[in-house]
Amino acid sequence: MKSYKLTINGDKFEARVVEHSDTHAKINVNGTDYLIQFEDAATSQVPKLAAQEKAVPLAPVFTSDFEPGSGQLRAPLPGVIVKIHVAEGDKVTKGQTLITLEAMKMESEIAAPADGEIGKIHIKERSPVHEGDLLMIIKGAEVKEKPVSKPAPRPAPVQSQPCPPQQATDKVMRAPLPGLVMDVLVKVGDNIDSDTAVIILEAMKMESDIHSTLTGRVTKVFVNKNDSIQEGDPLIEVEG
Repeated sequence: MKSYKLTINGDKFEARVVEHSDTHAKINVNGTDYLIQFEDAATSQVPKLAAQEKAVPLAPVFTSDFEPGSGQLRAPLPGVIVKIHVAEGDKVTKGQTLITLEAMKMESEIAAPADGEIGKIHIKERSPVHEGDLLMIIKGAEVKEKPVSKPAPRPAPVQSQPCPPQQATDKVMRAPLPGLVMDVLVKVGDNIDSDTAVIILEAMKMESDIHSTLTGRVTKVFVNKNDSIQEGDPLIEVEG
């Protein structure tokens, strides 16, 4: 996994998540591996790193995964969006907290990597994200327009025998990550759009609203309450 450069109370750290599960995580900090055991929330305590004079706080601030050429701020690690602290059009300064992200039972703050203005926000609170997912666009002096690349020439069509028509894949919404279906919020016949919550999914010990990626009328629901699903499993089918 990738490394993250952190500045905590003036001290420099380079952290890397070596492995993680529901019960433990192994984190390499400045070249030393630390095994963190997760306990029940009622008895859990912030782990102390014996090899450092100061323990790494439970909620580090991330400013990585920013693409200055496009202004794209991307998720530095997989998790669930706990809170969005800004709105589209807000002016922000470098280091200002933009998003709180829960990952591996820890809440981490994602800070602004530069001064600017918040453009399009691509996420919602309680939504899961993968590492590298687009979170929001930041516009400002340090952001330059990304040059438009010319489309690659399309290859000449290959003559083939006719085949039966296939179902369009963009009519089926699929699970963005594995988890347990806590509730199904739509039924056949409902009209939905990108703001419609389709299911409530428990993943990474947190319940998340999974919003539709399609617009249209629901023609089929593939899941039921209490179903265990995997990433990529079909959730609903719609017709435009």
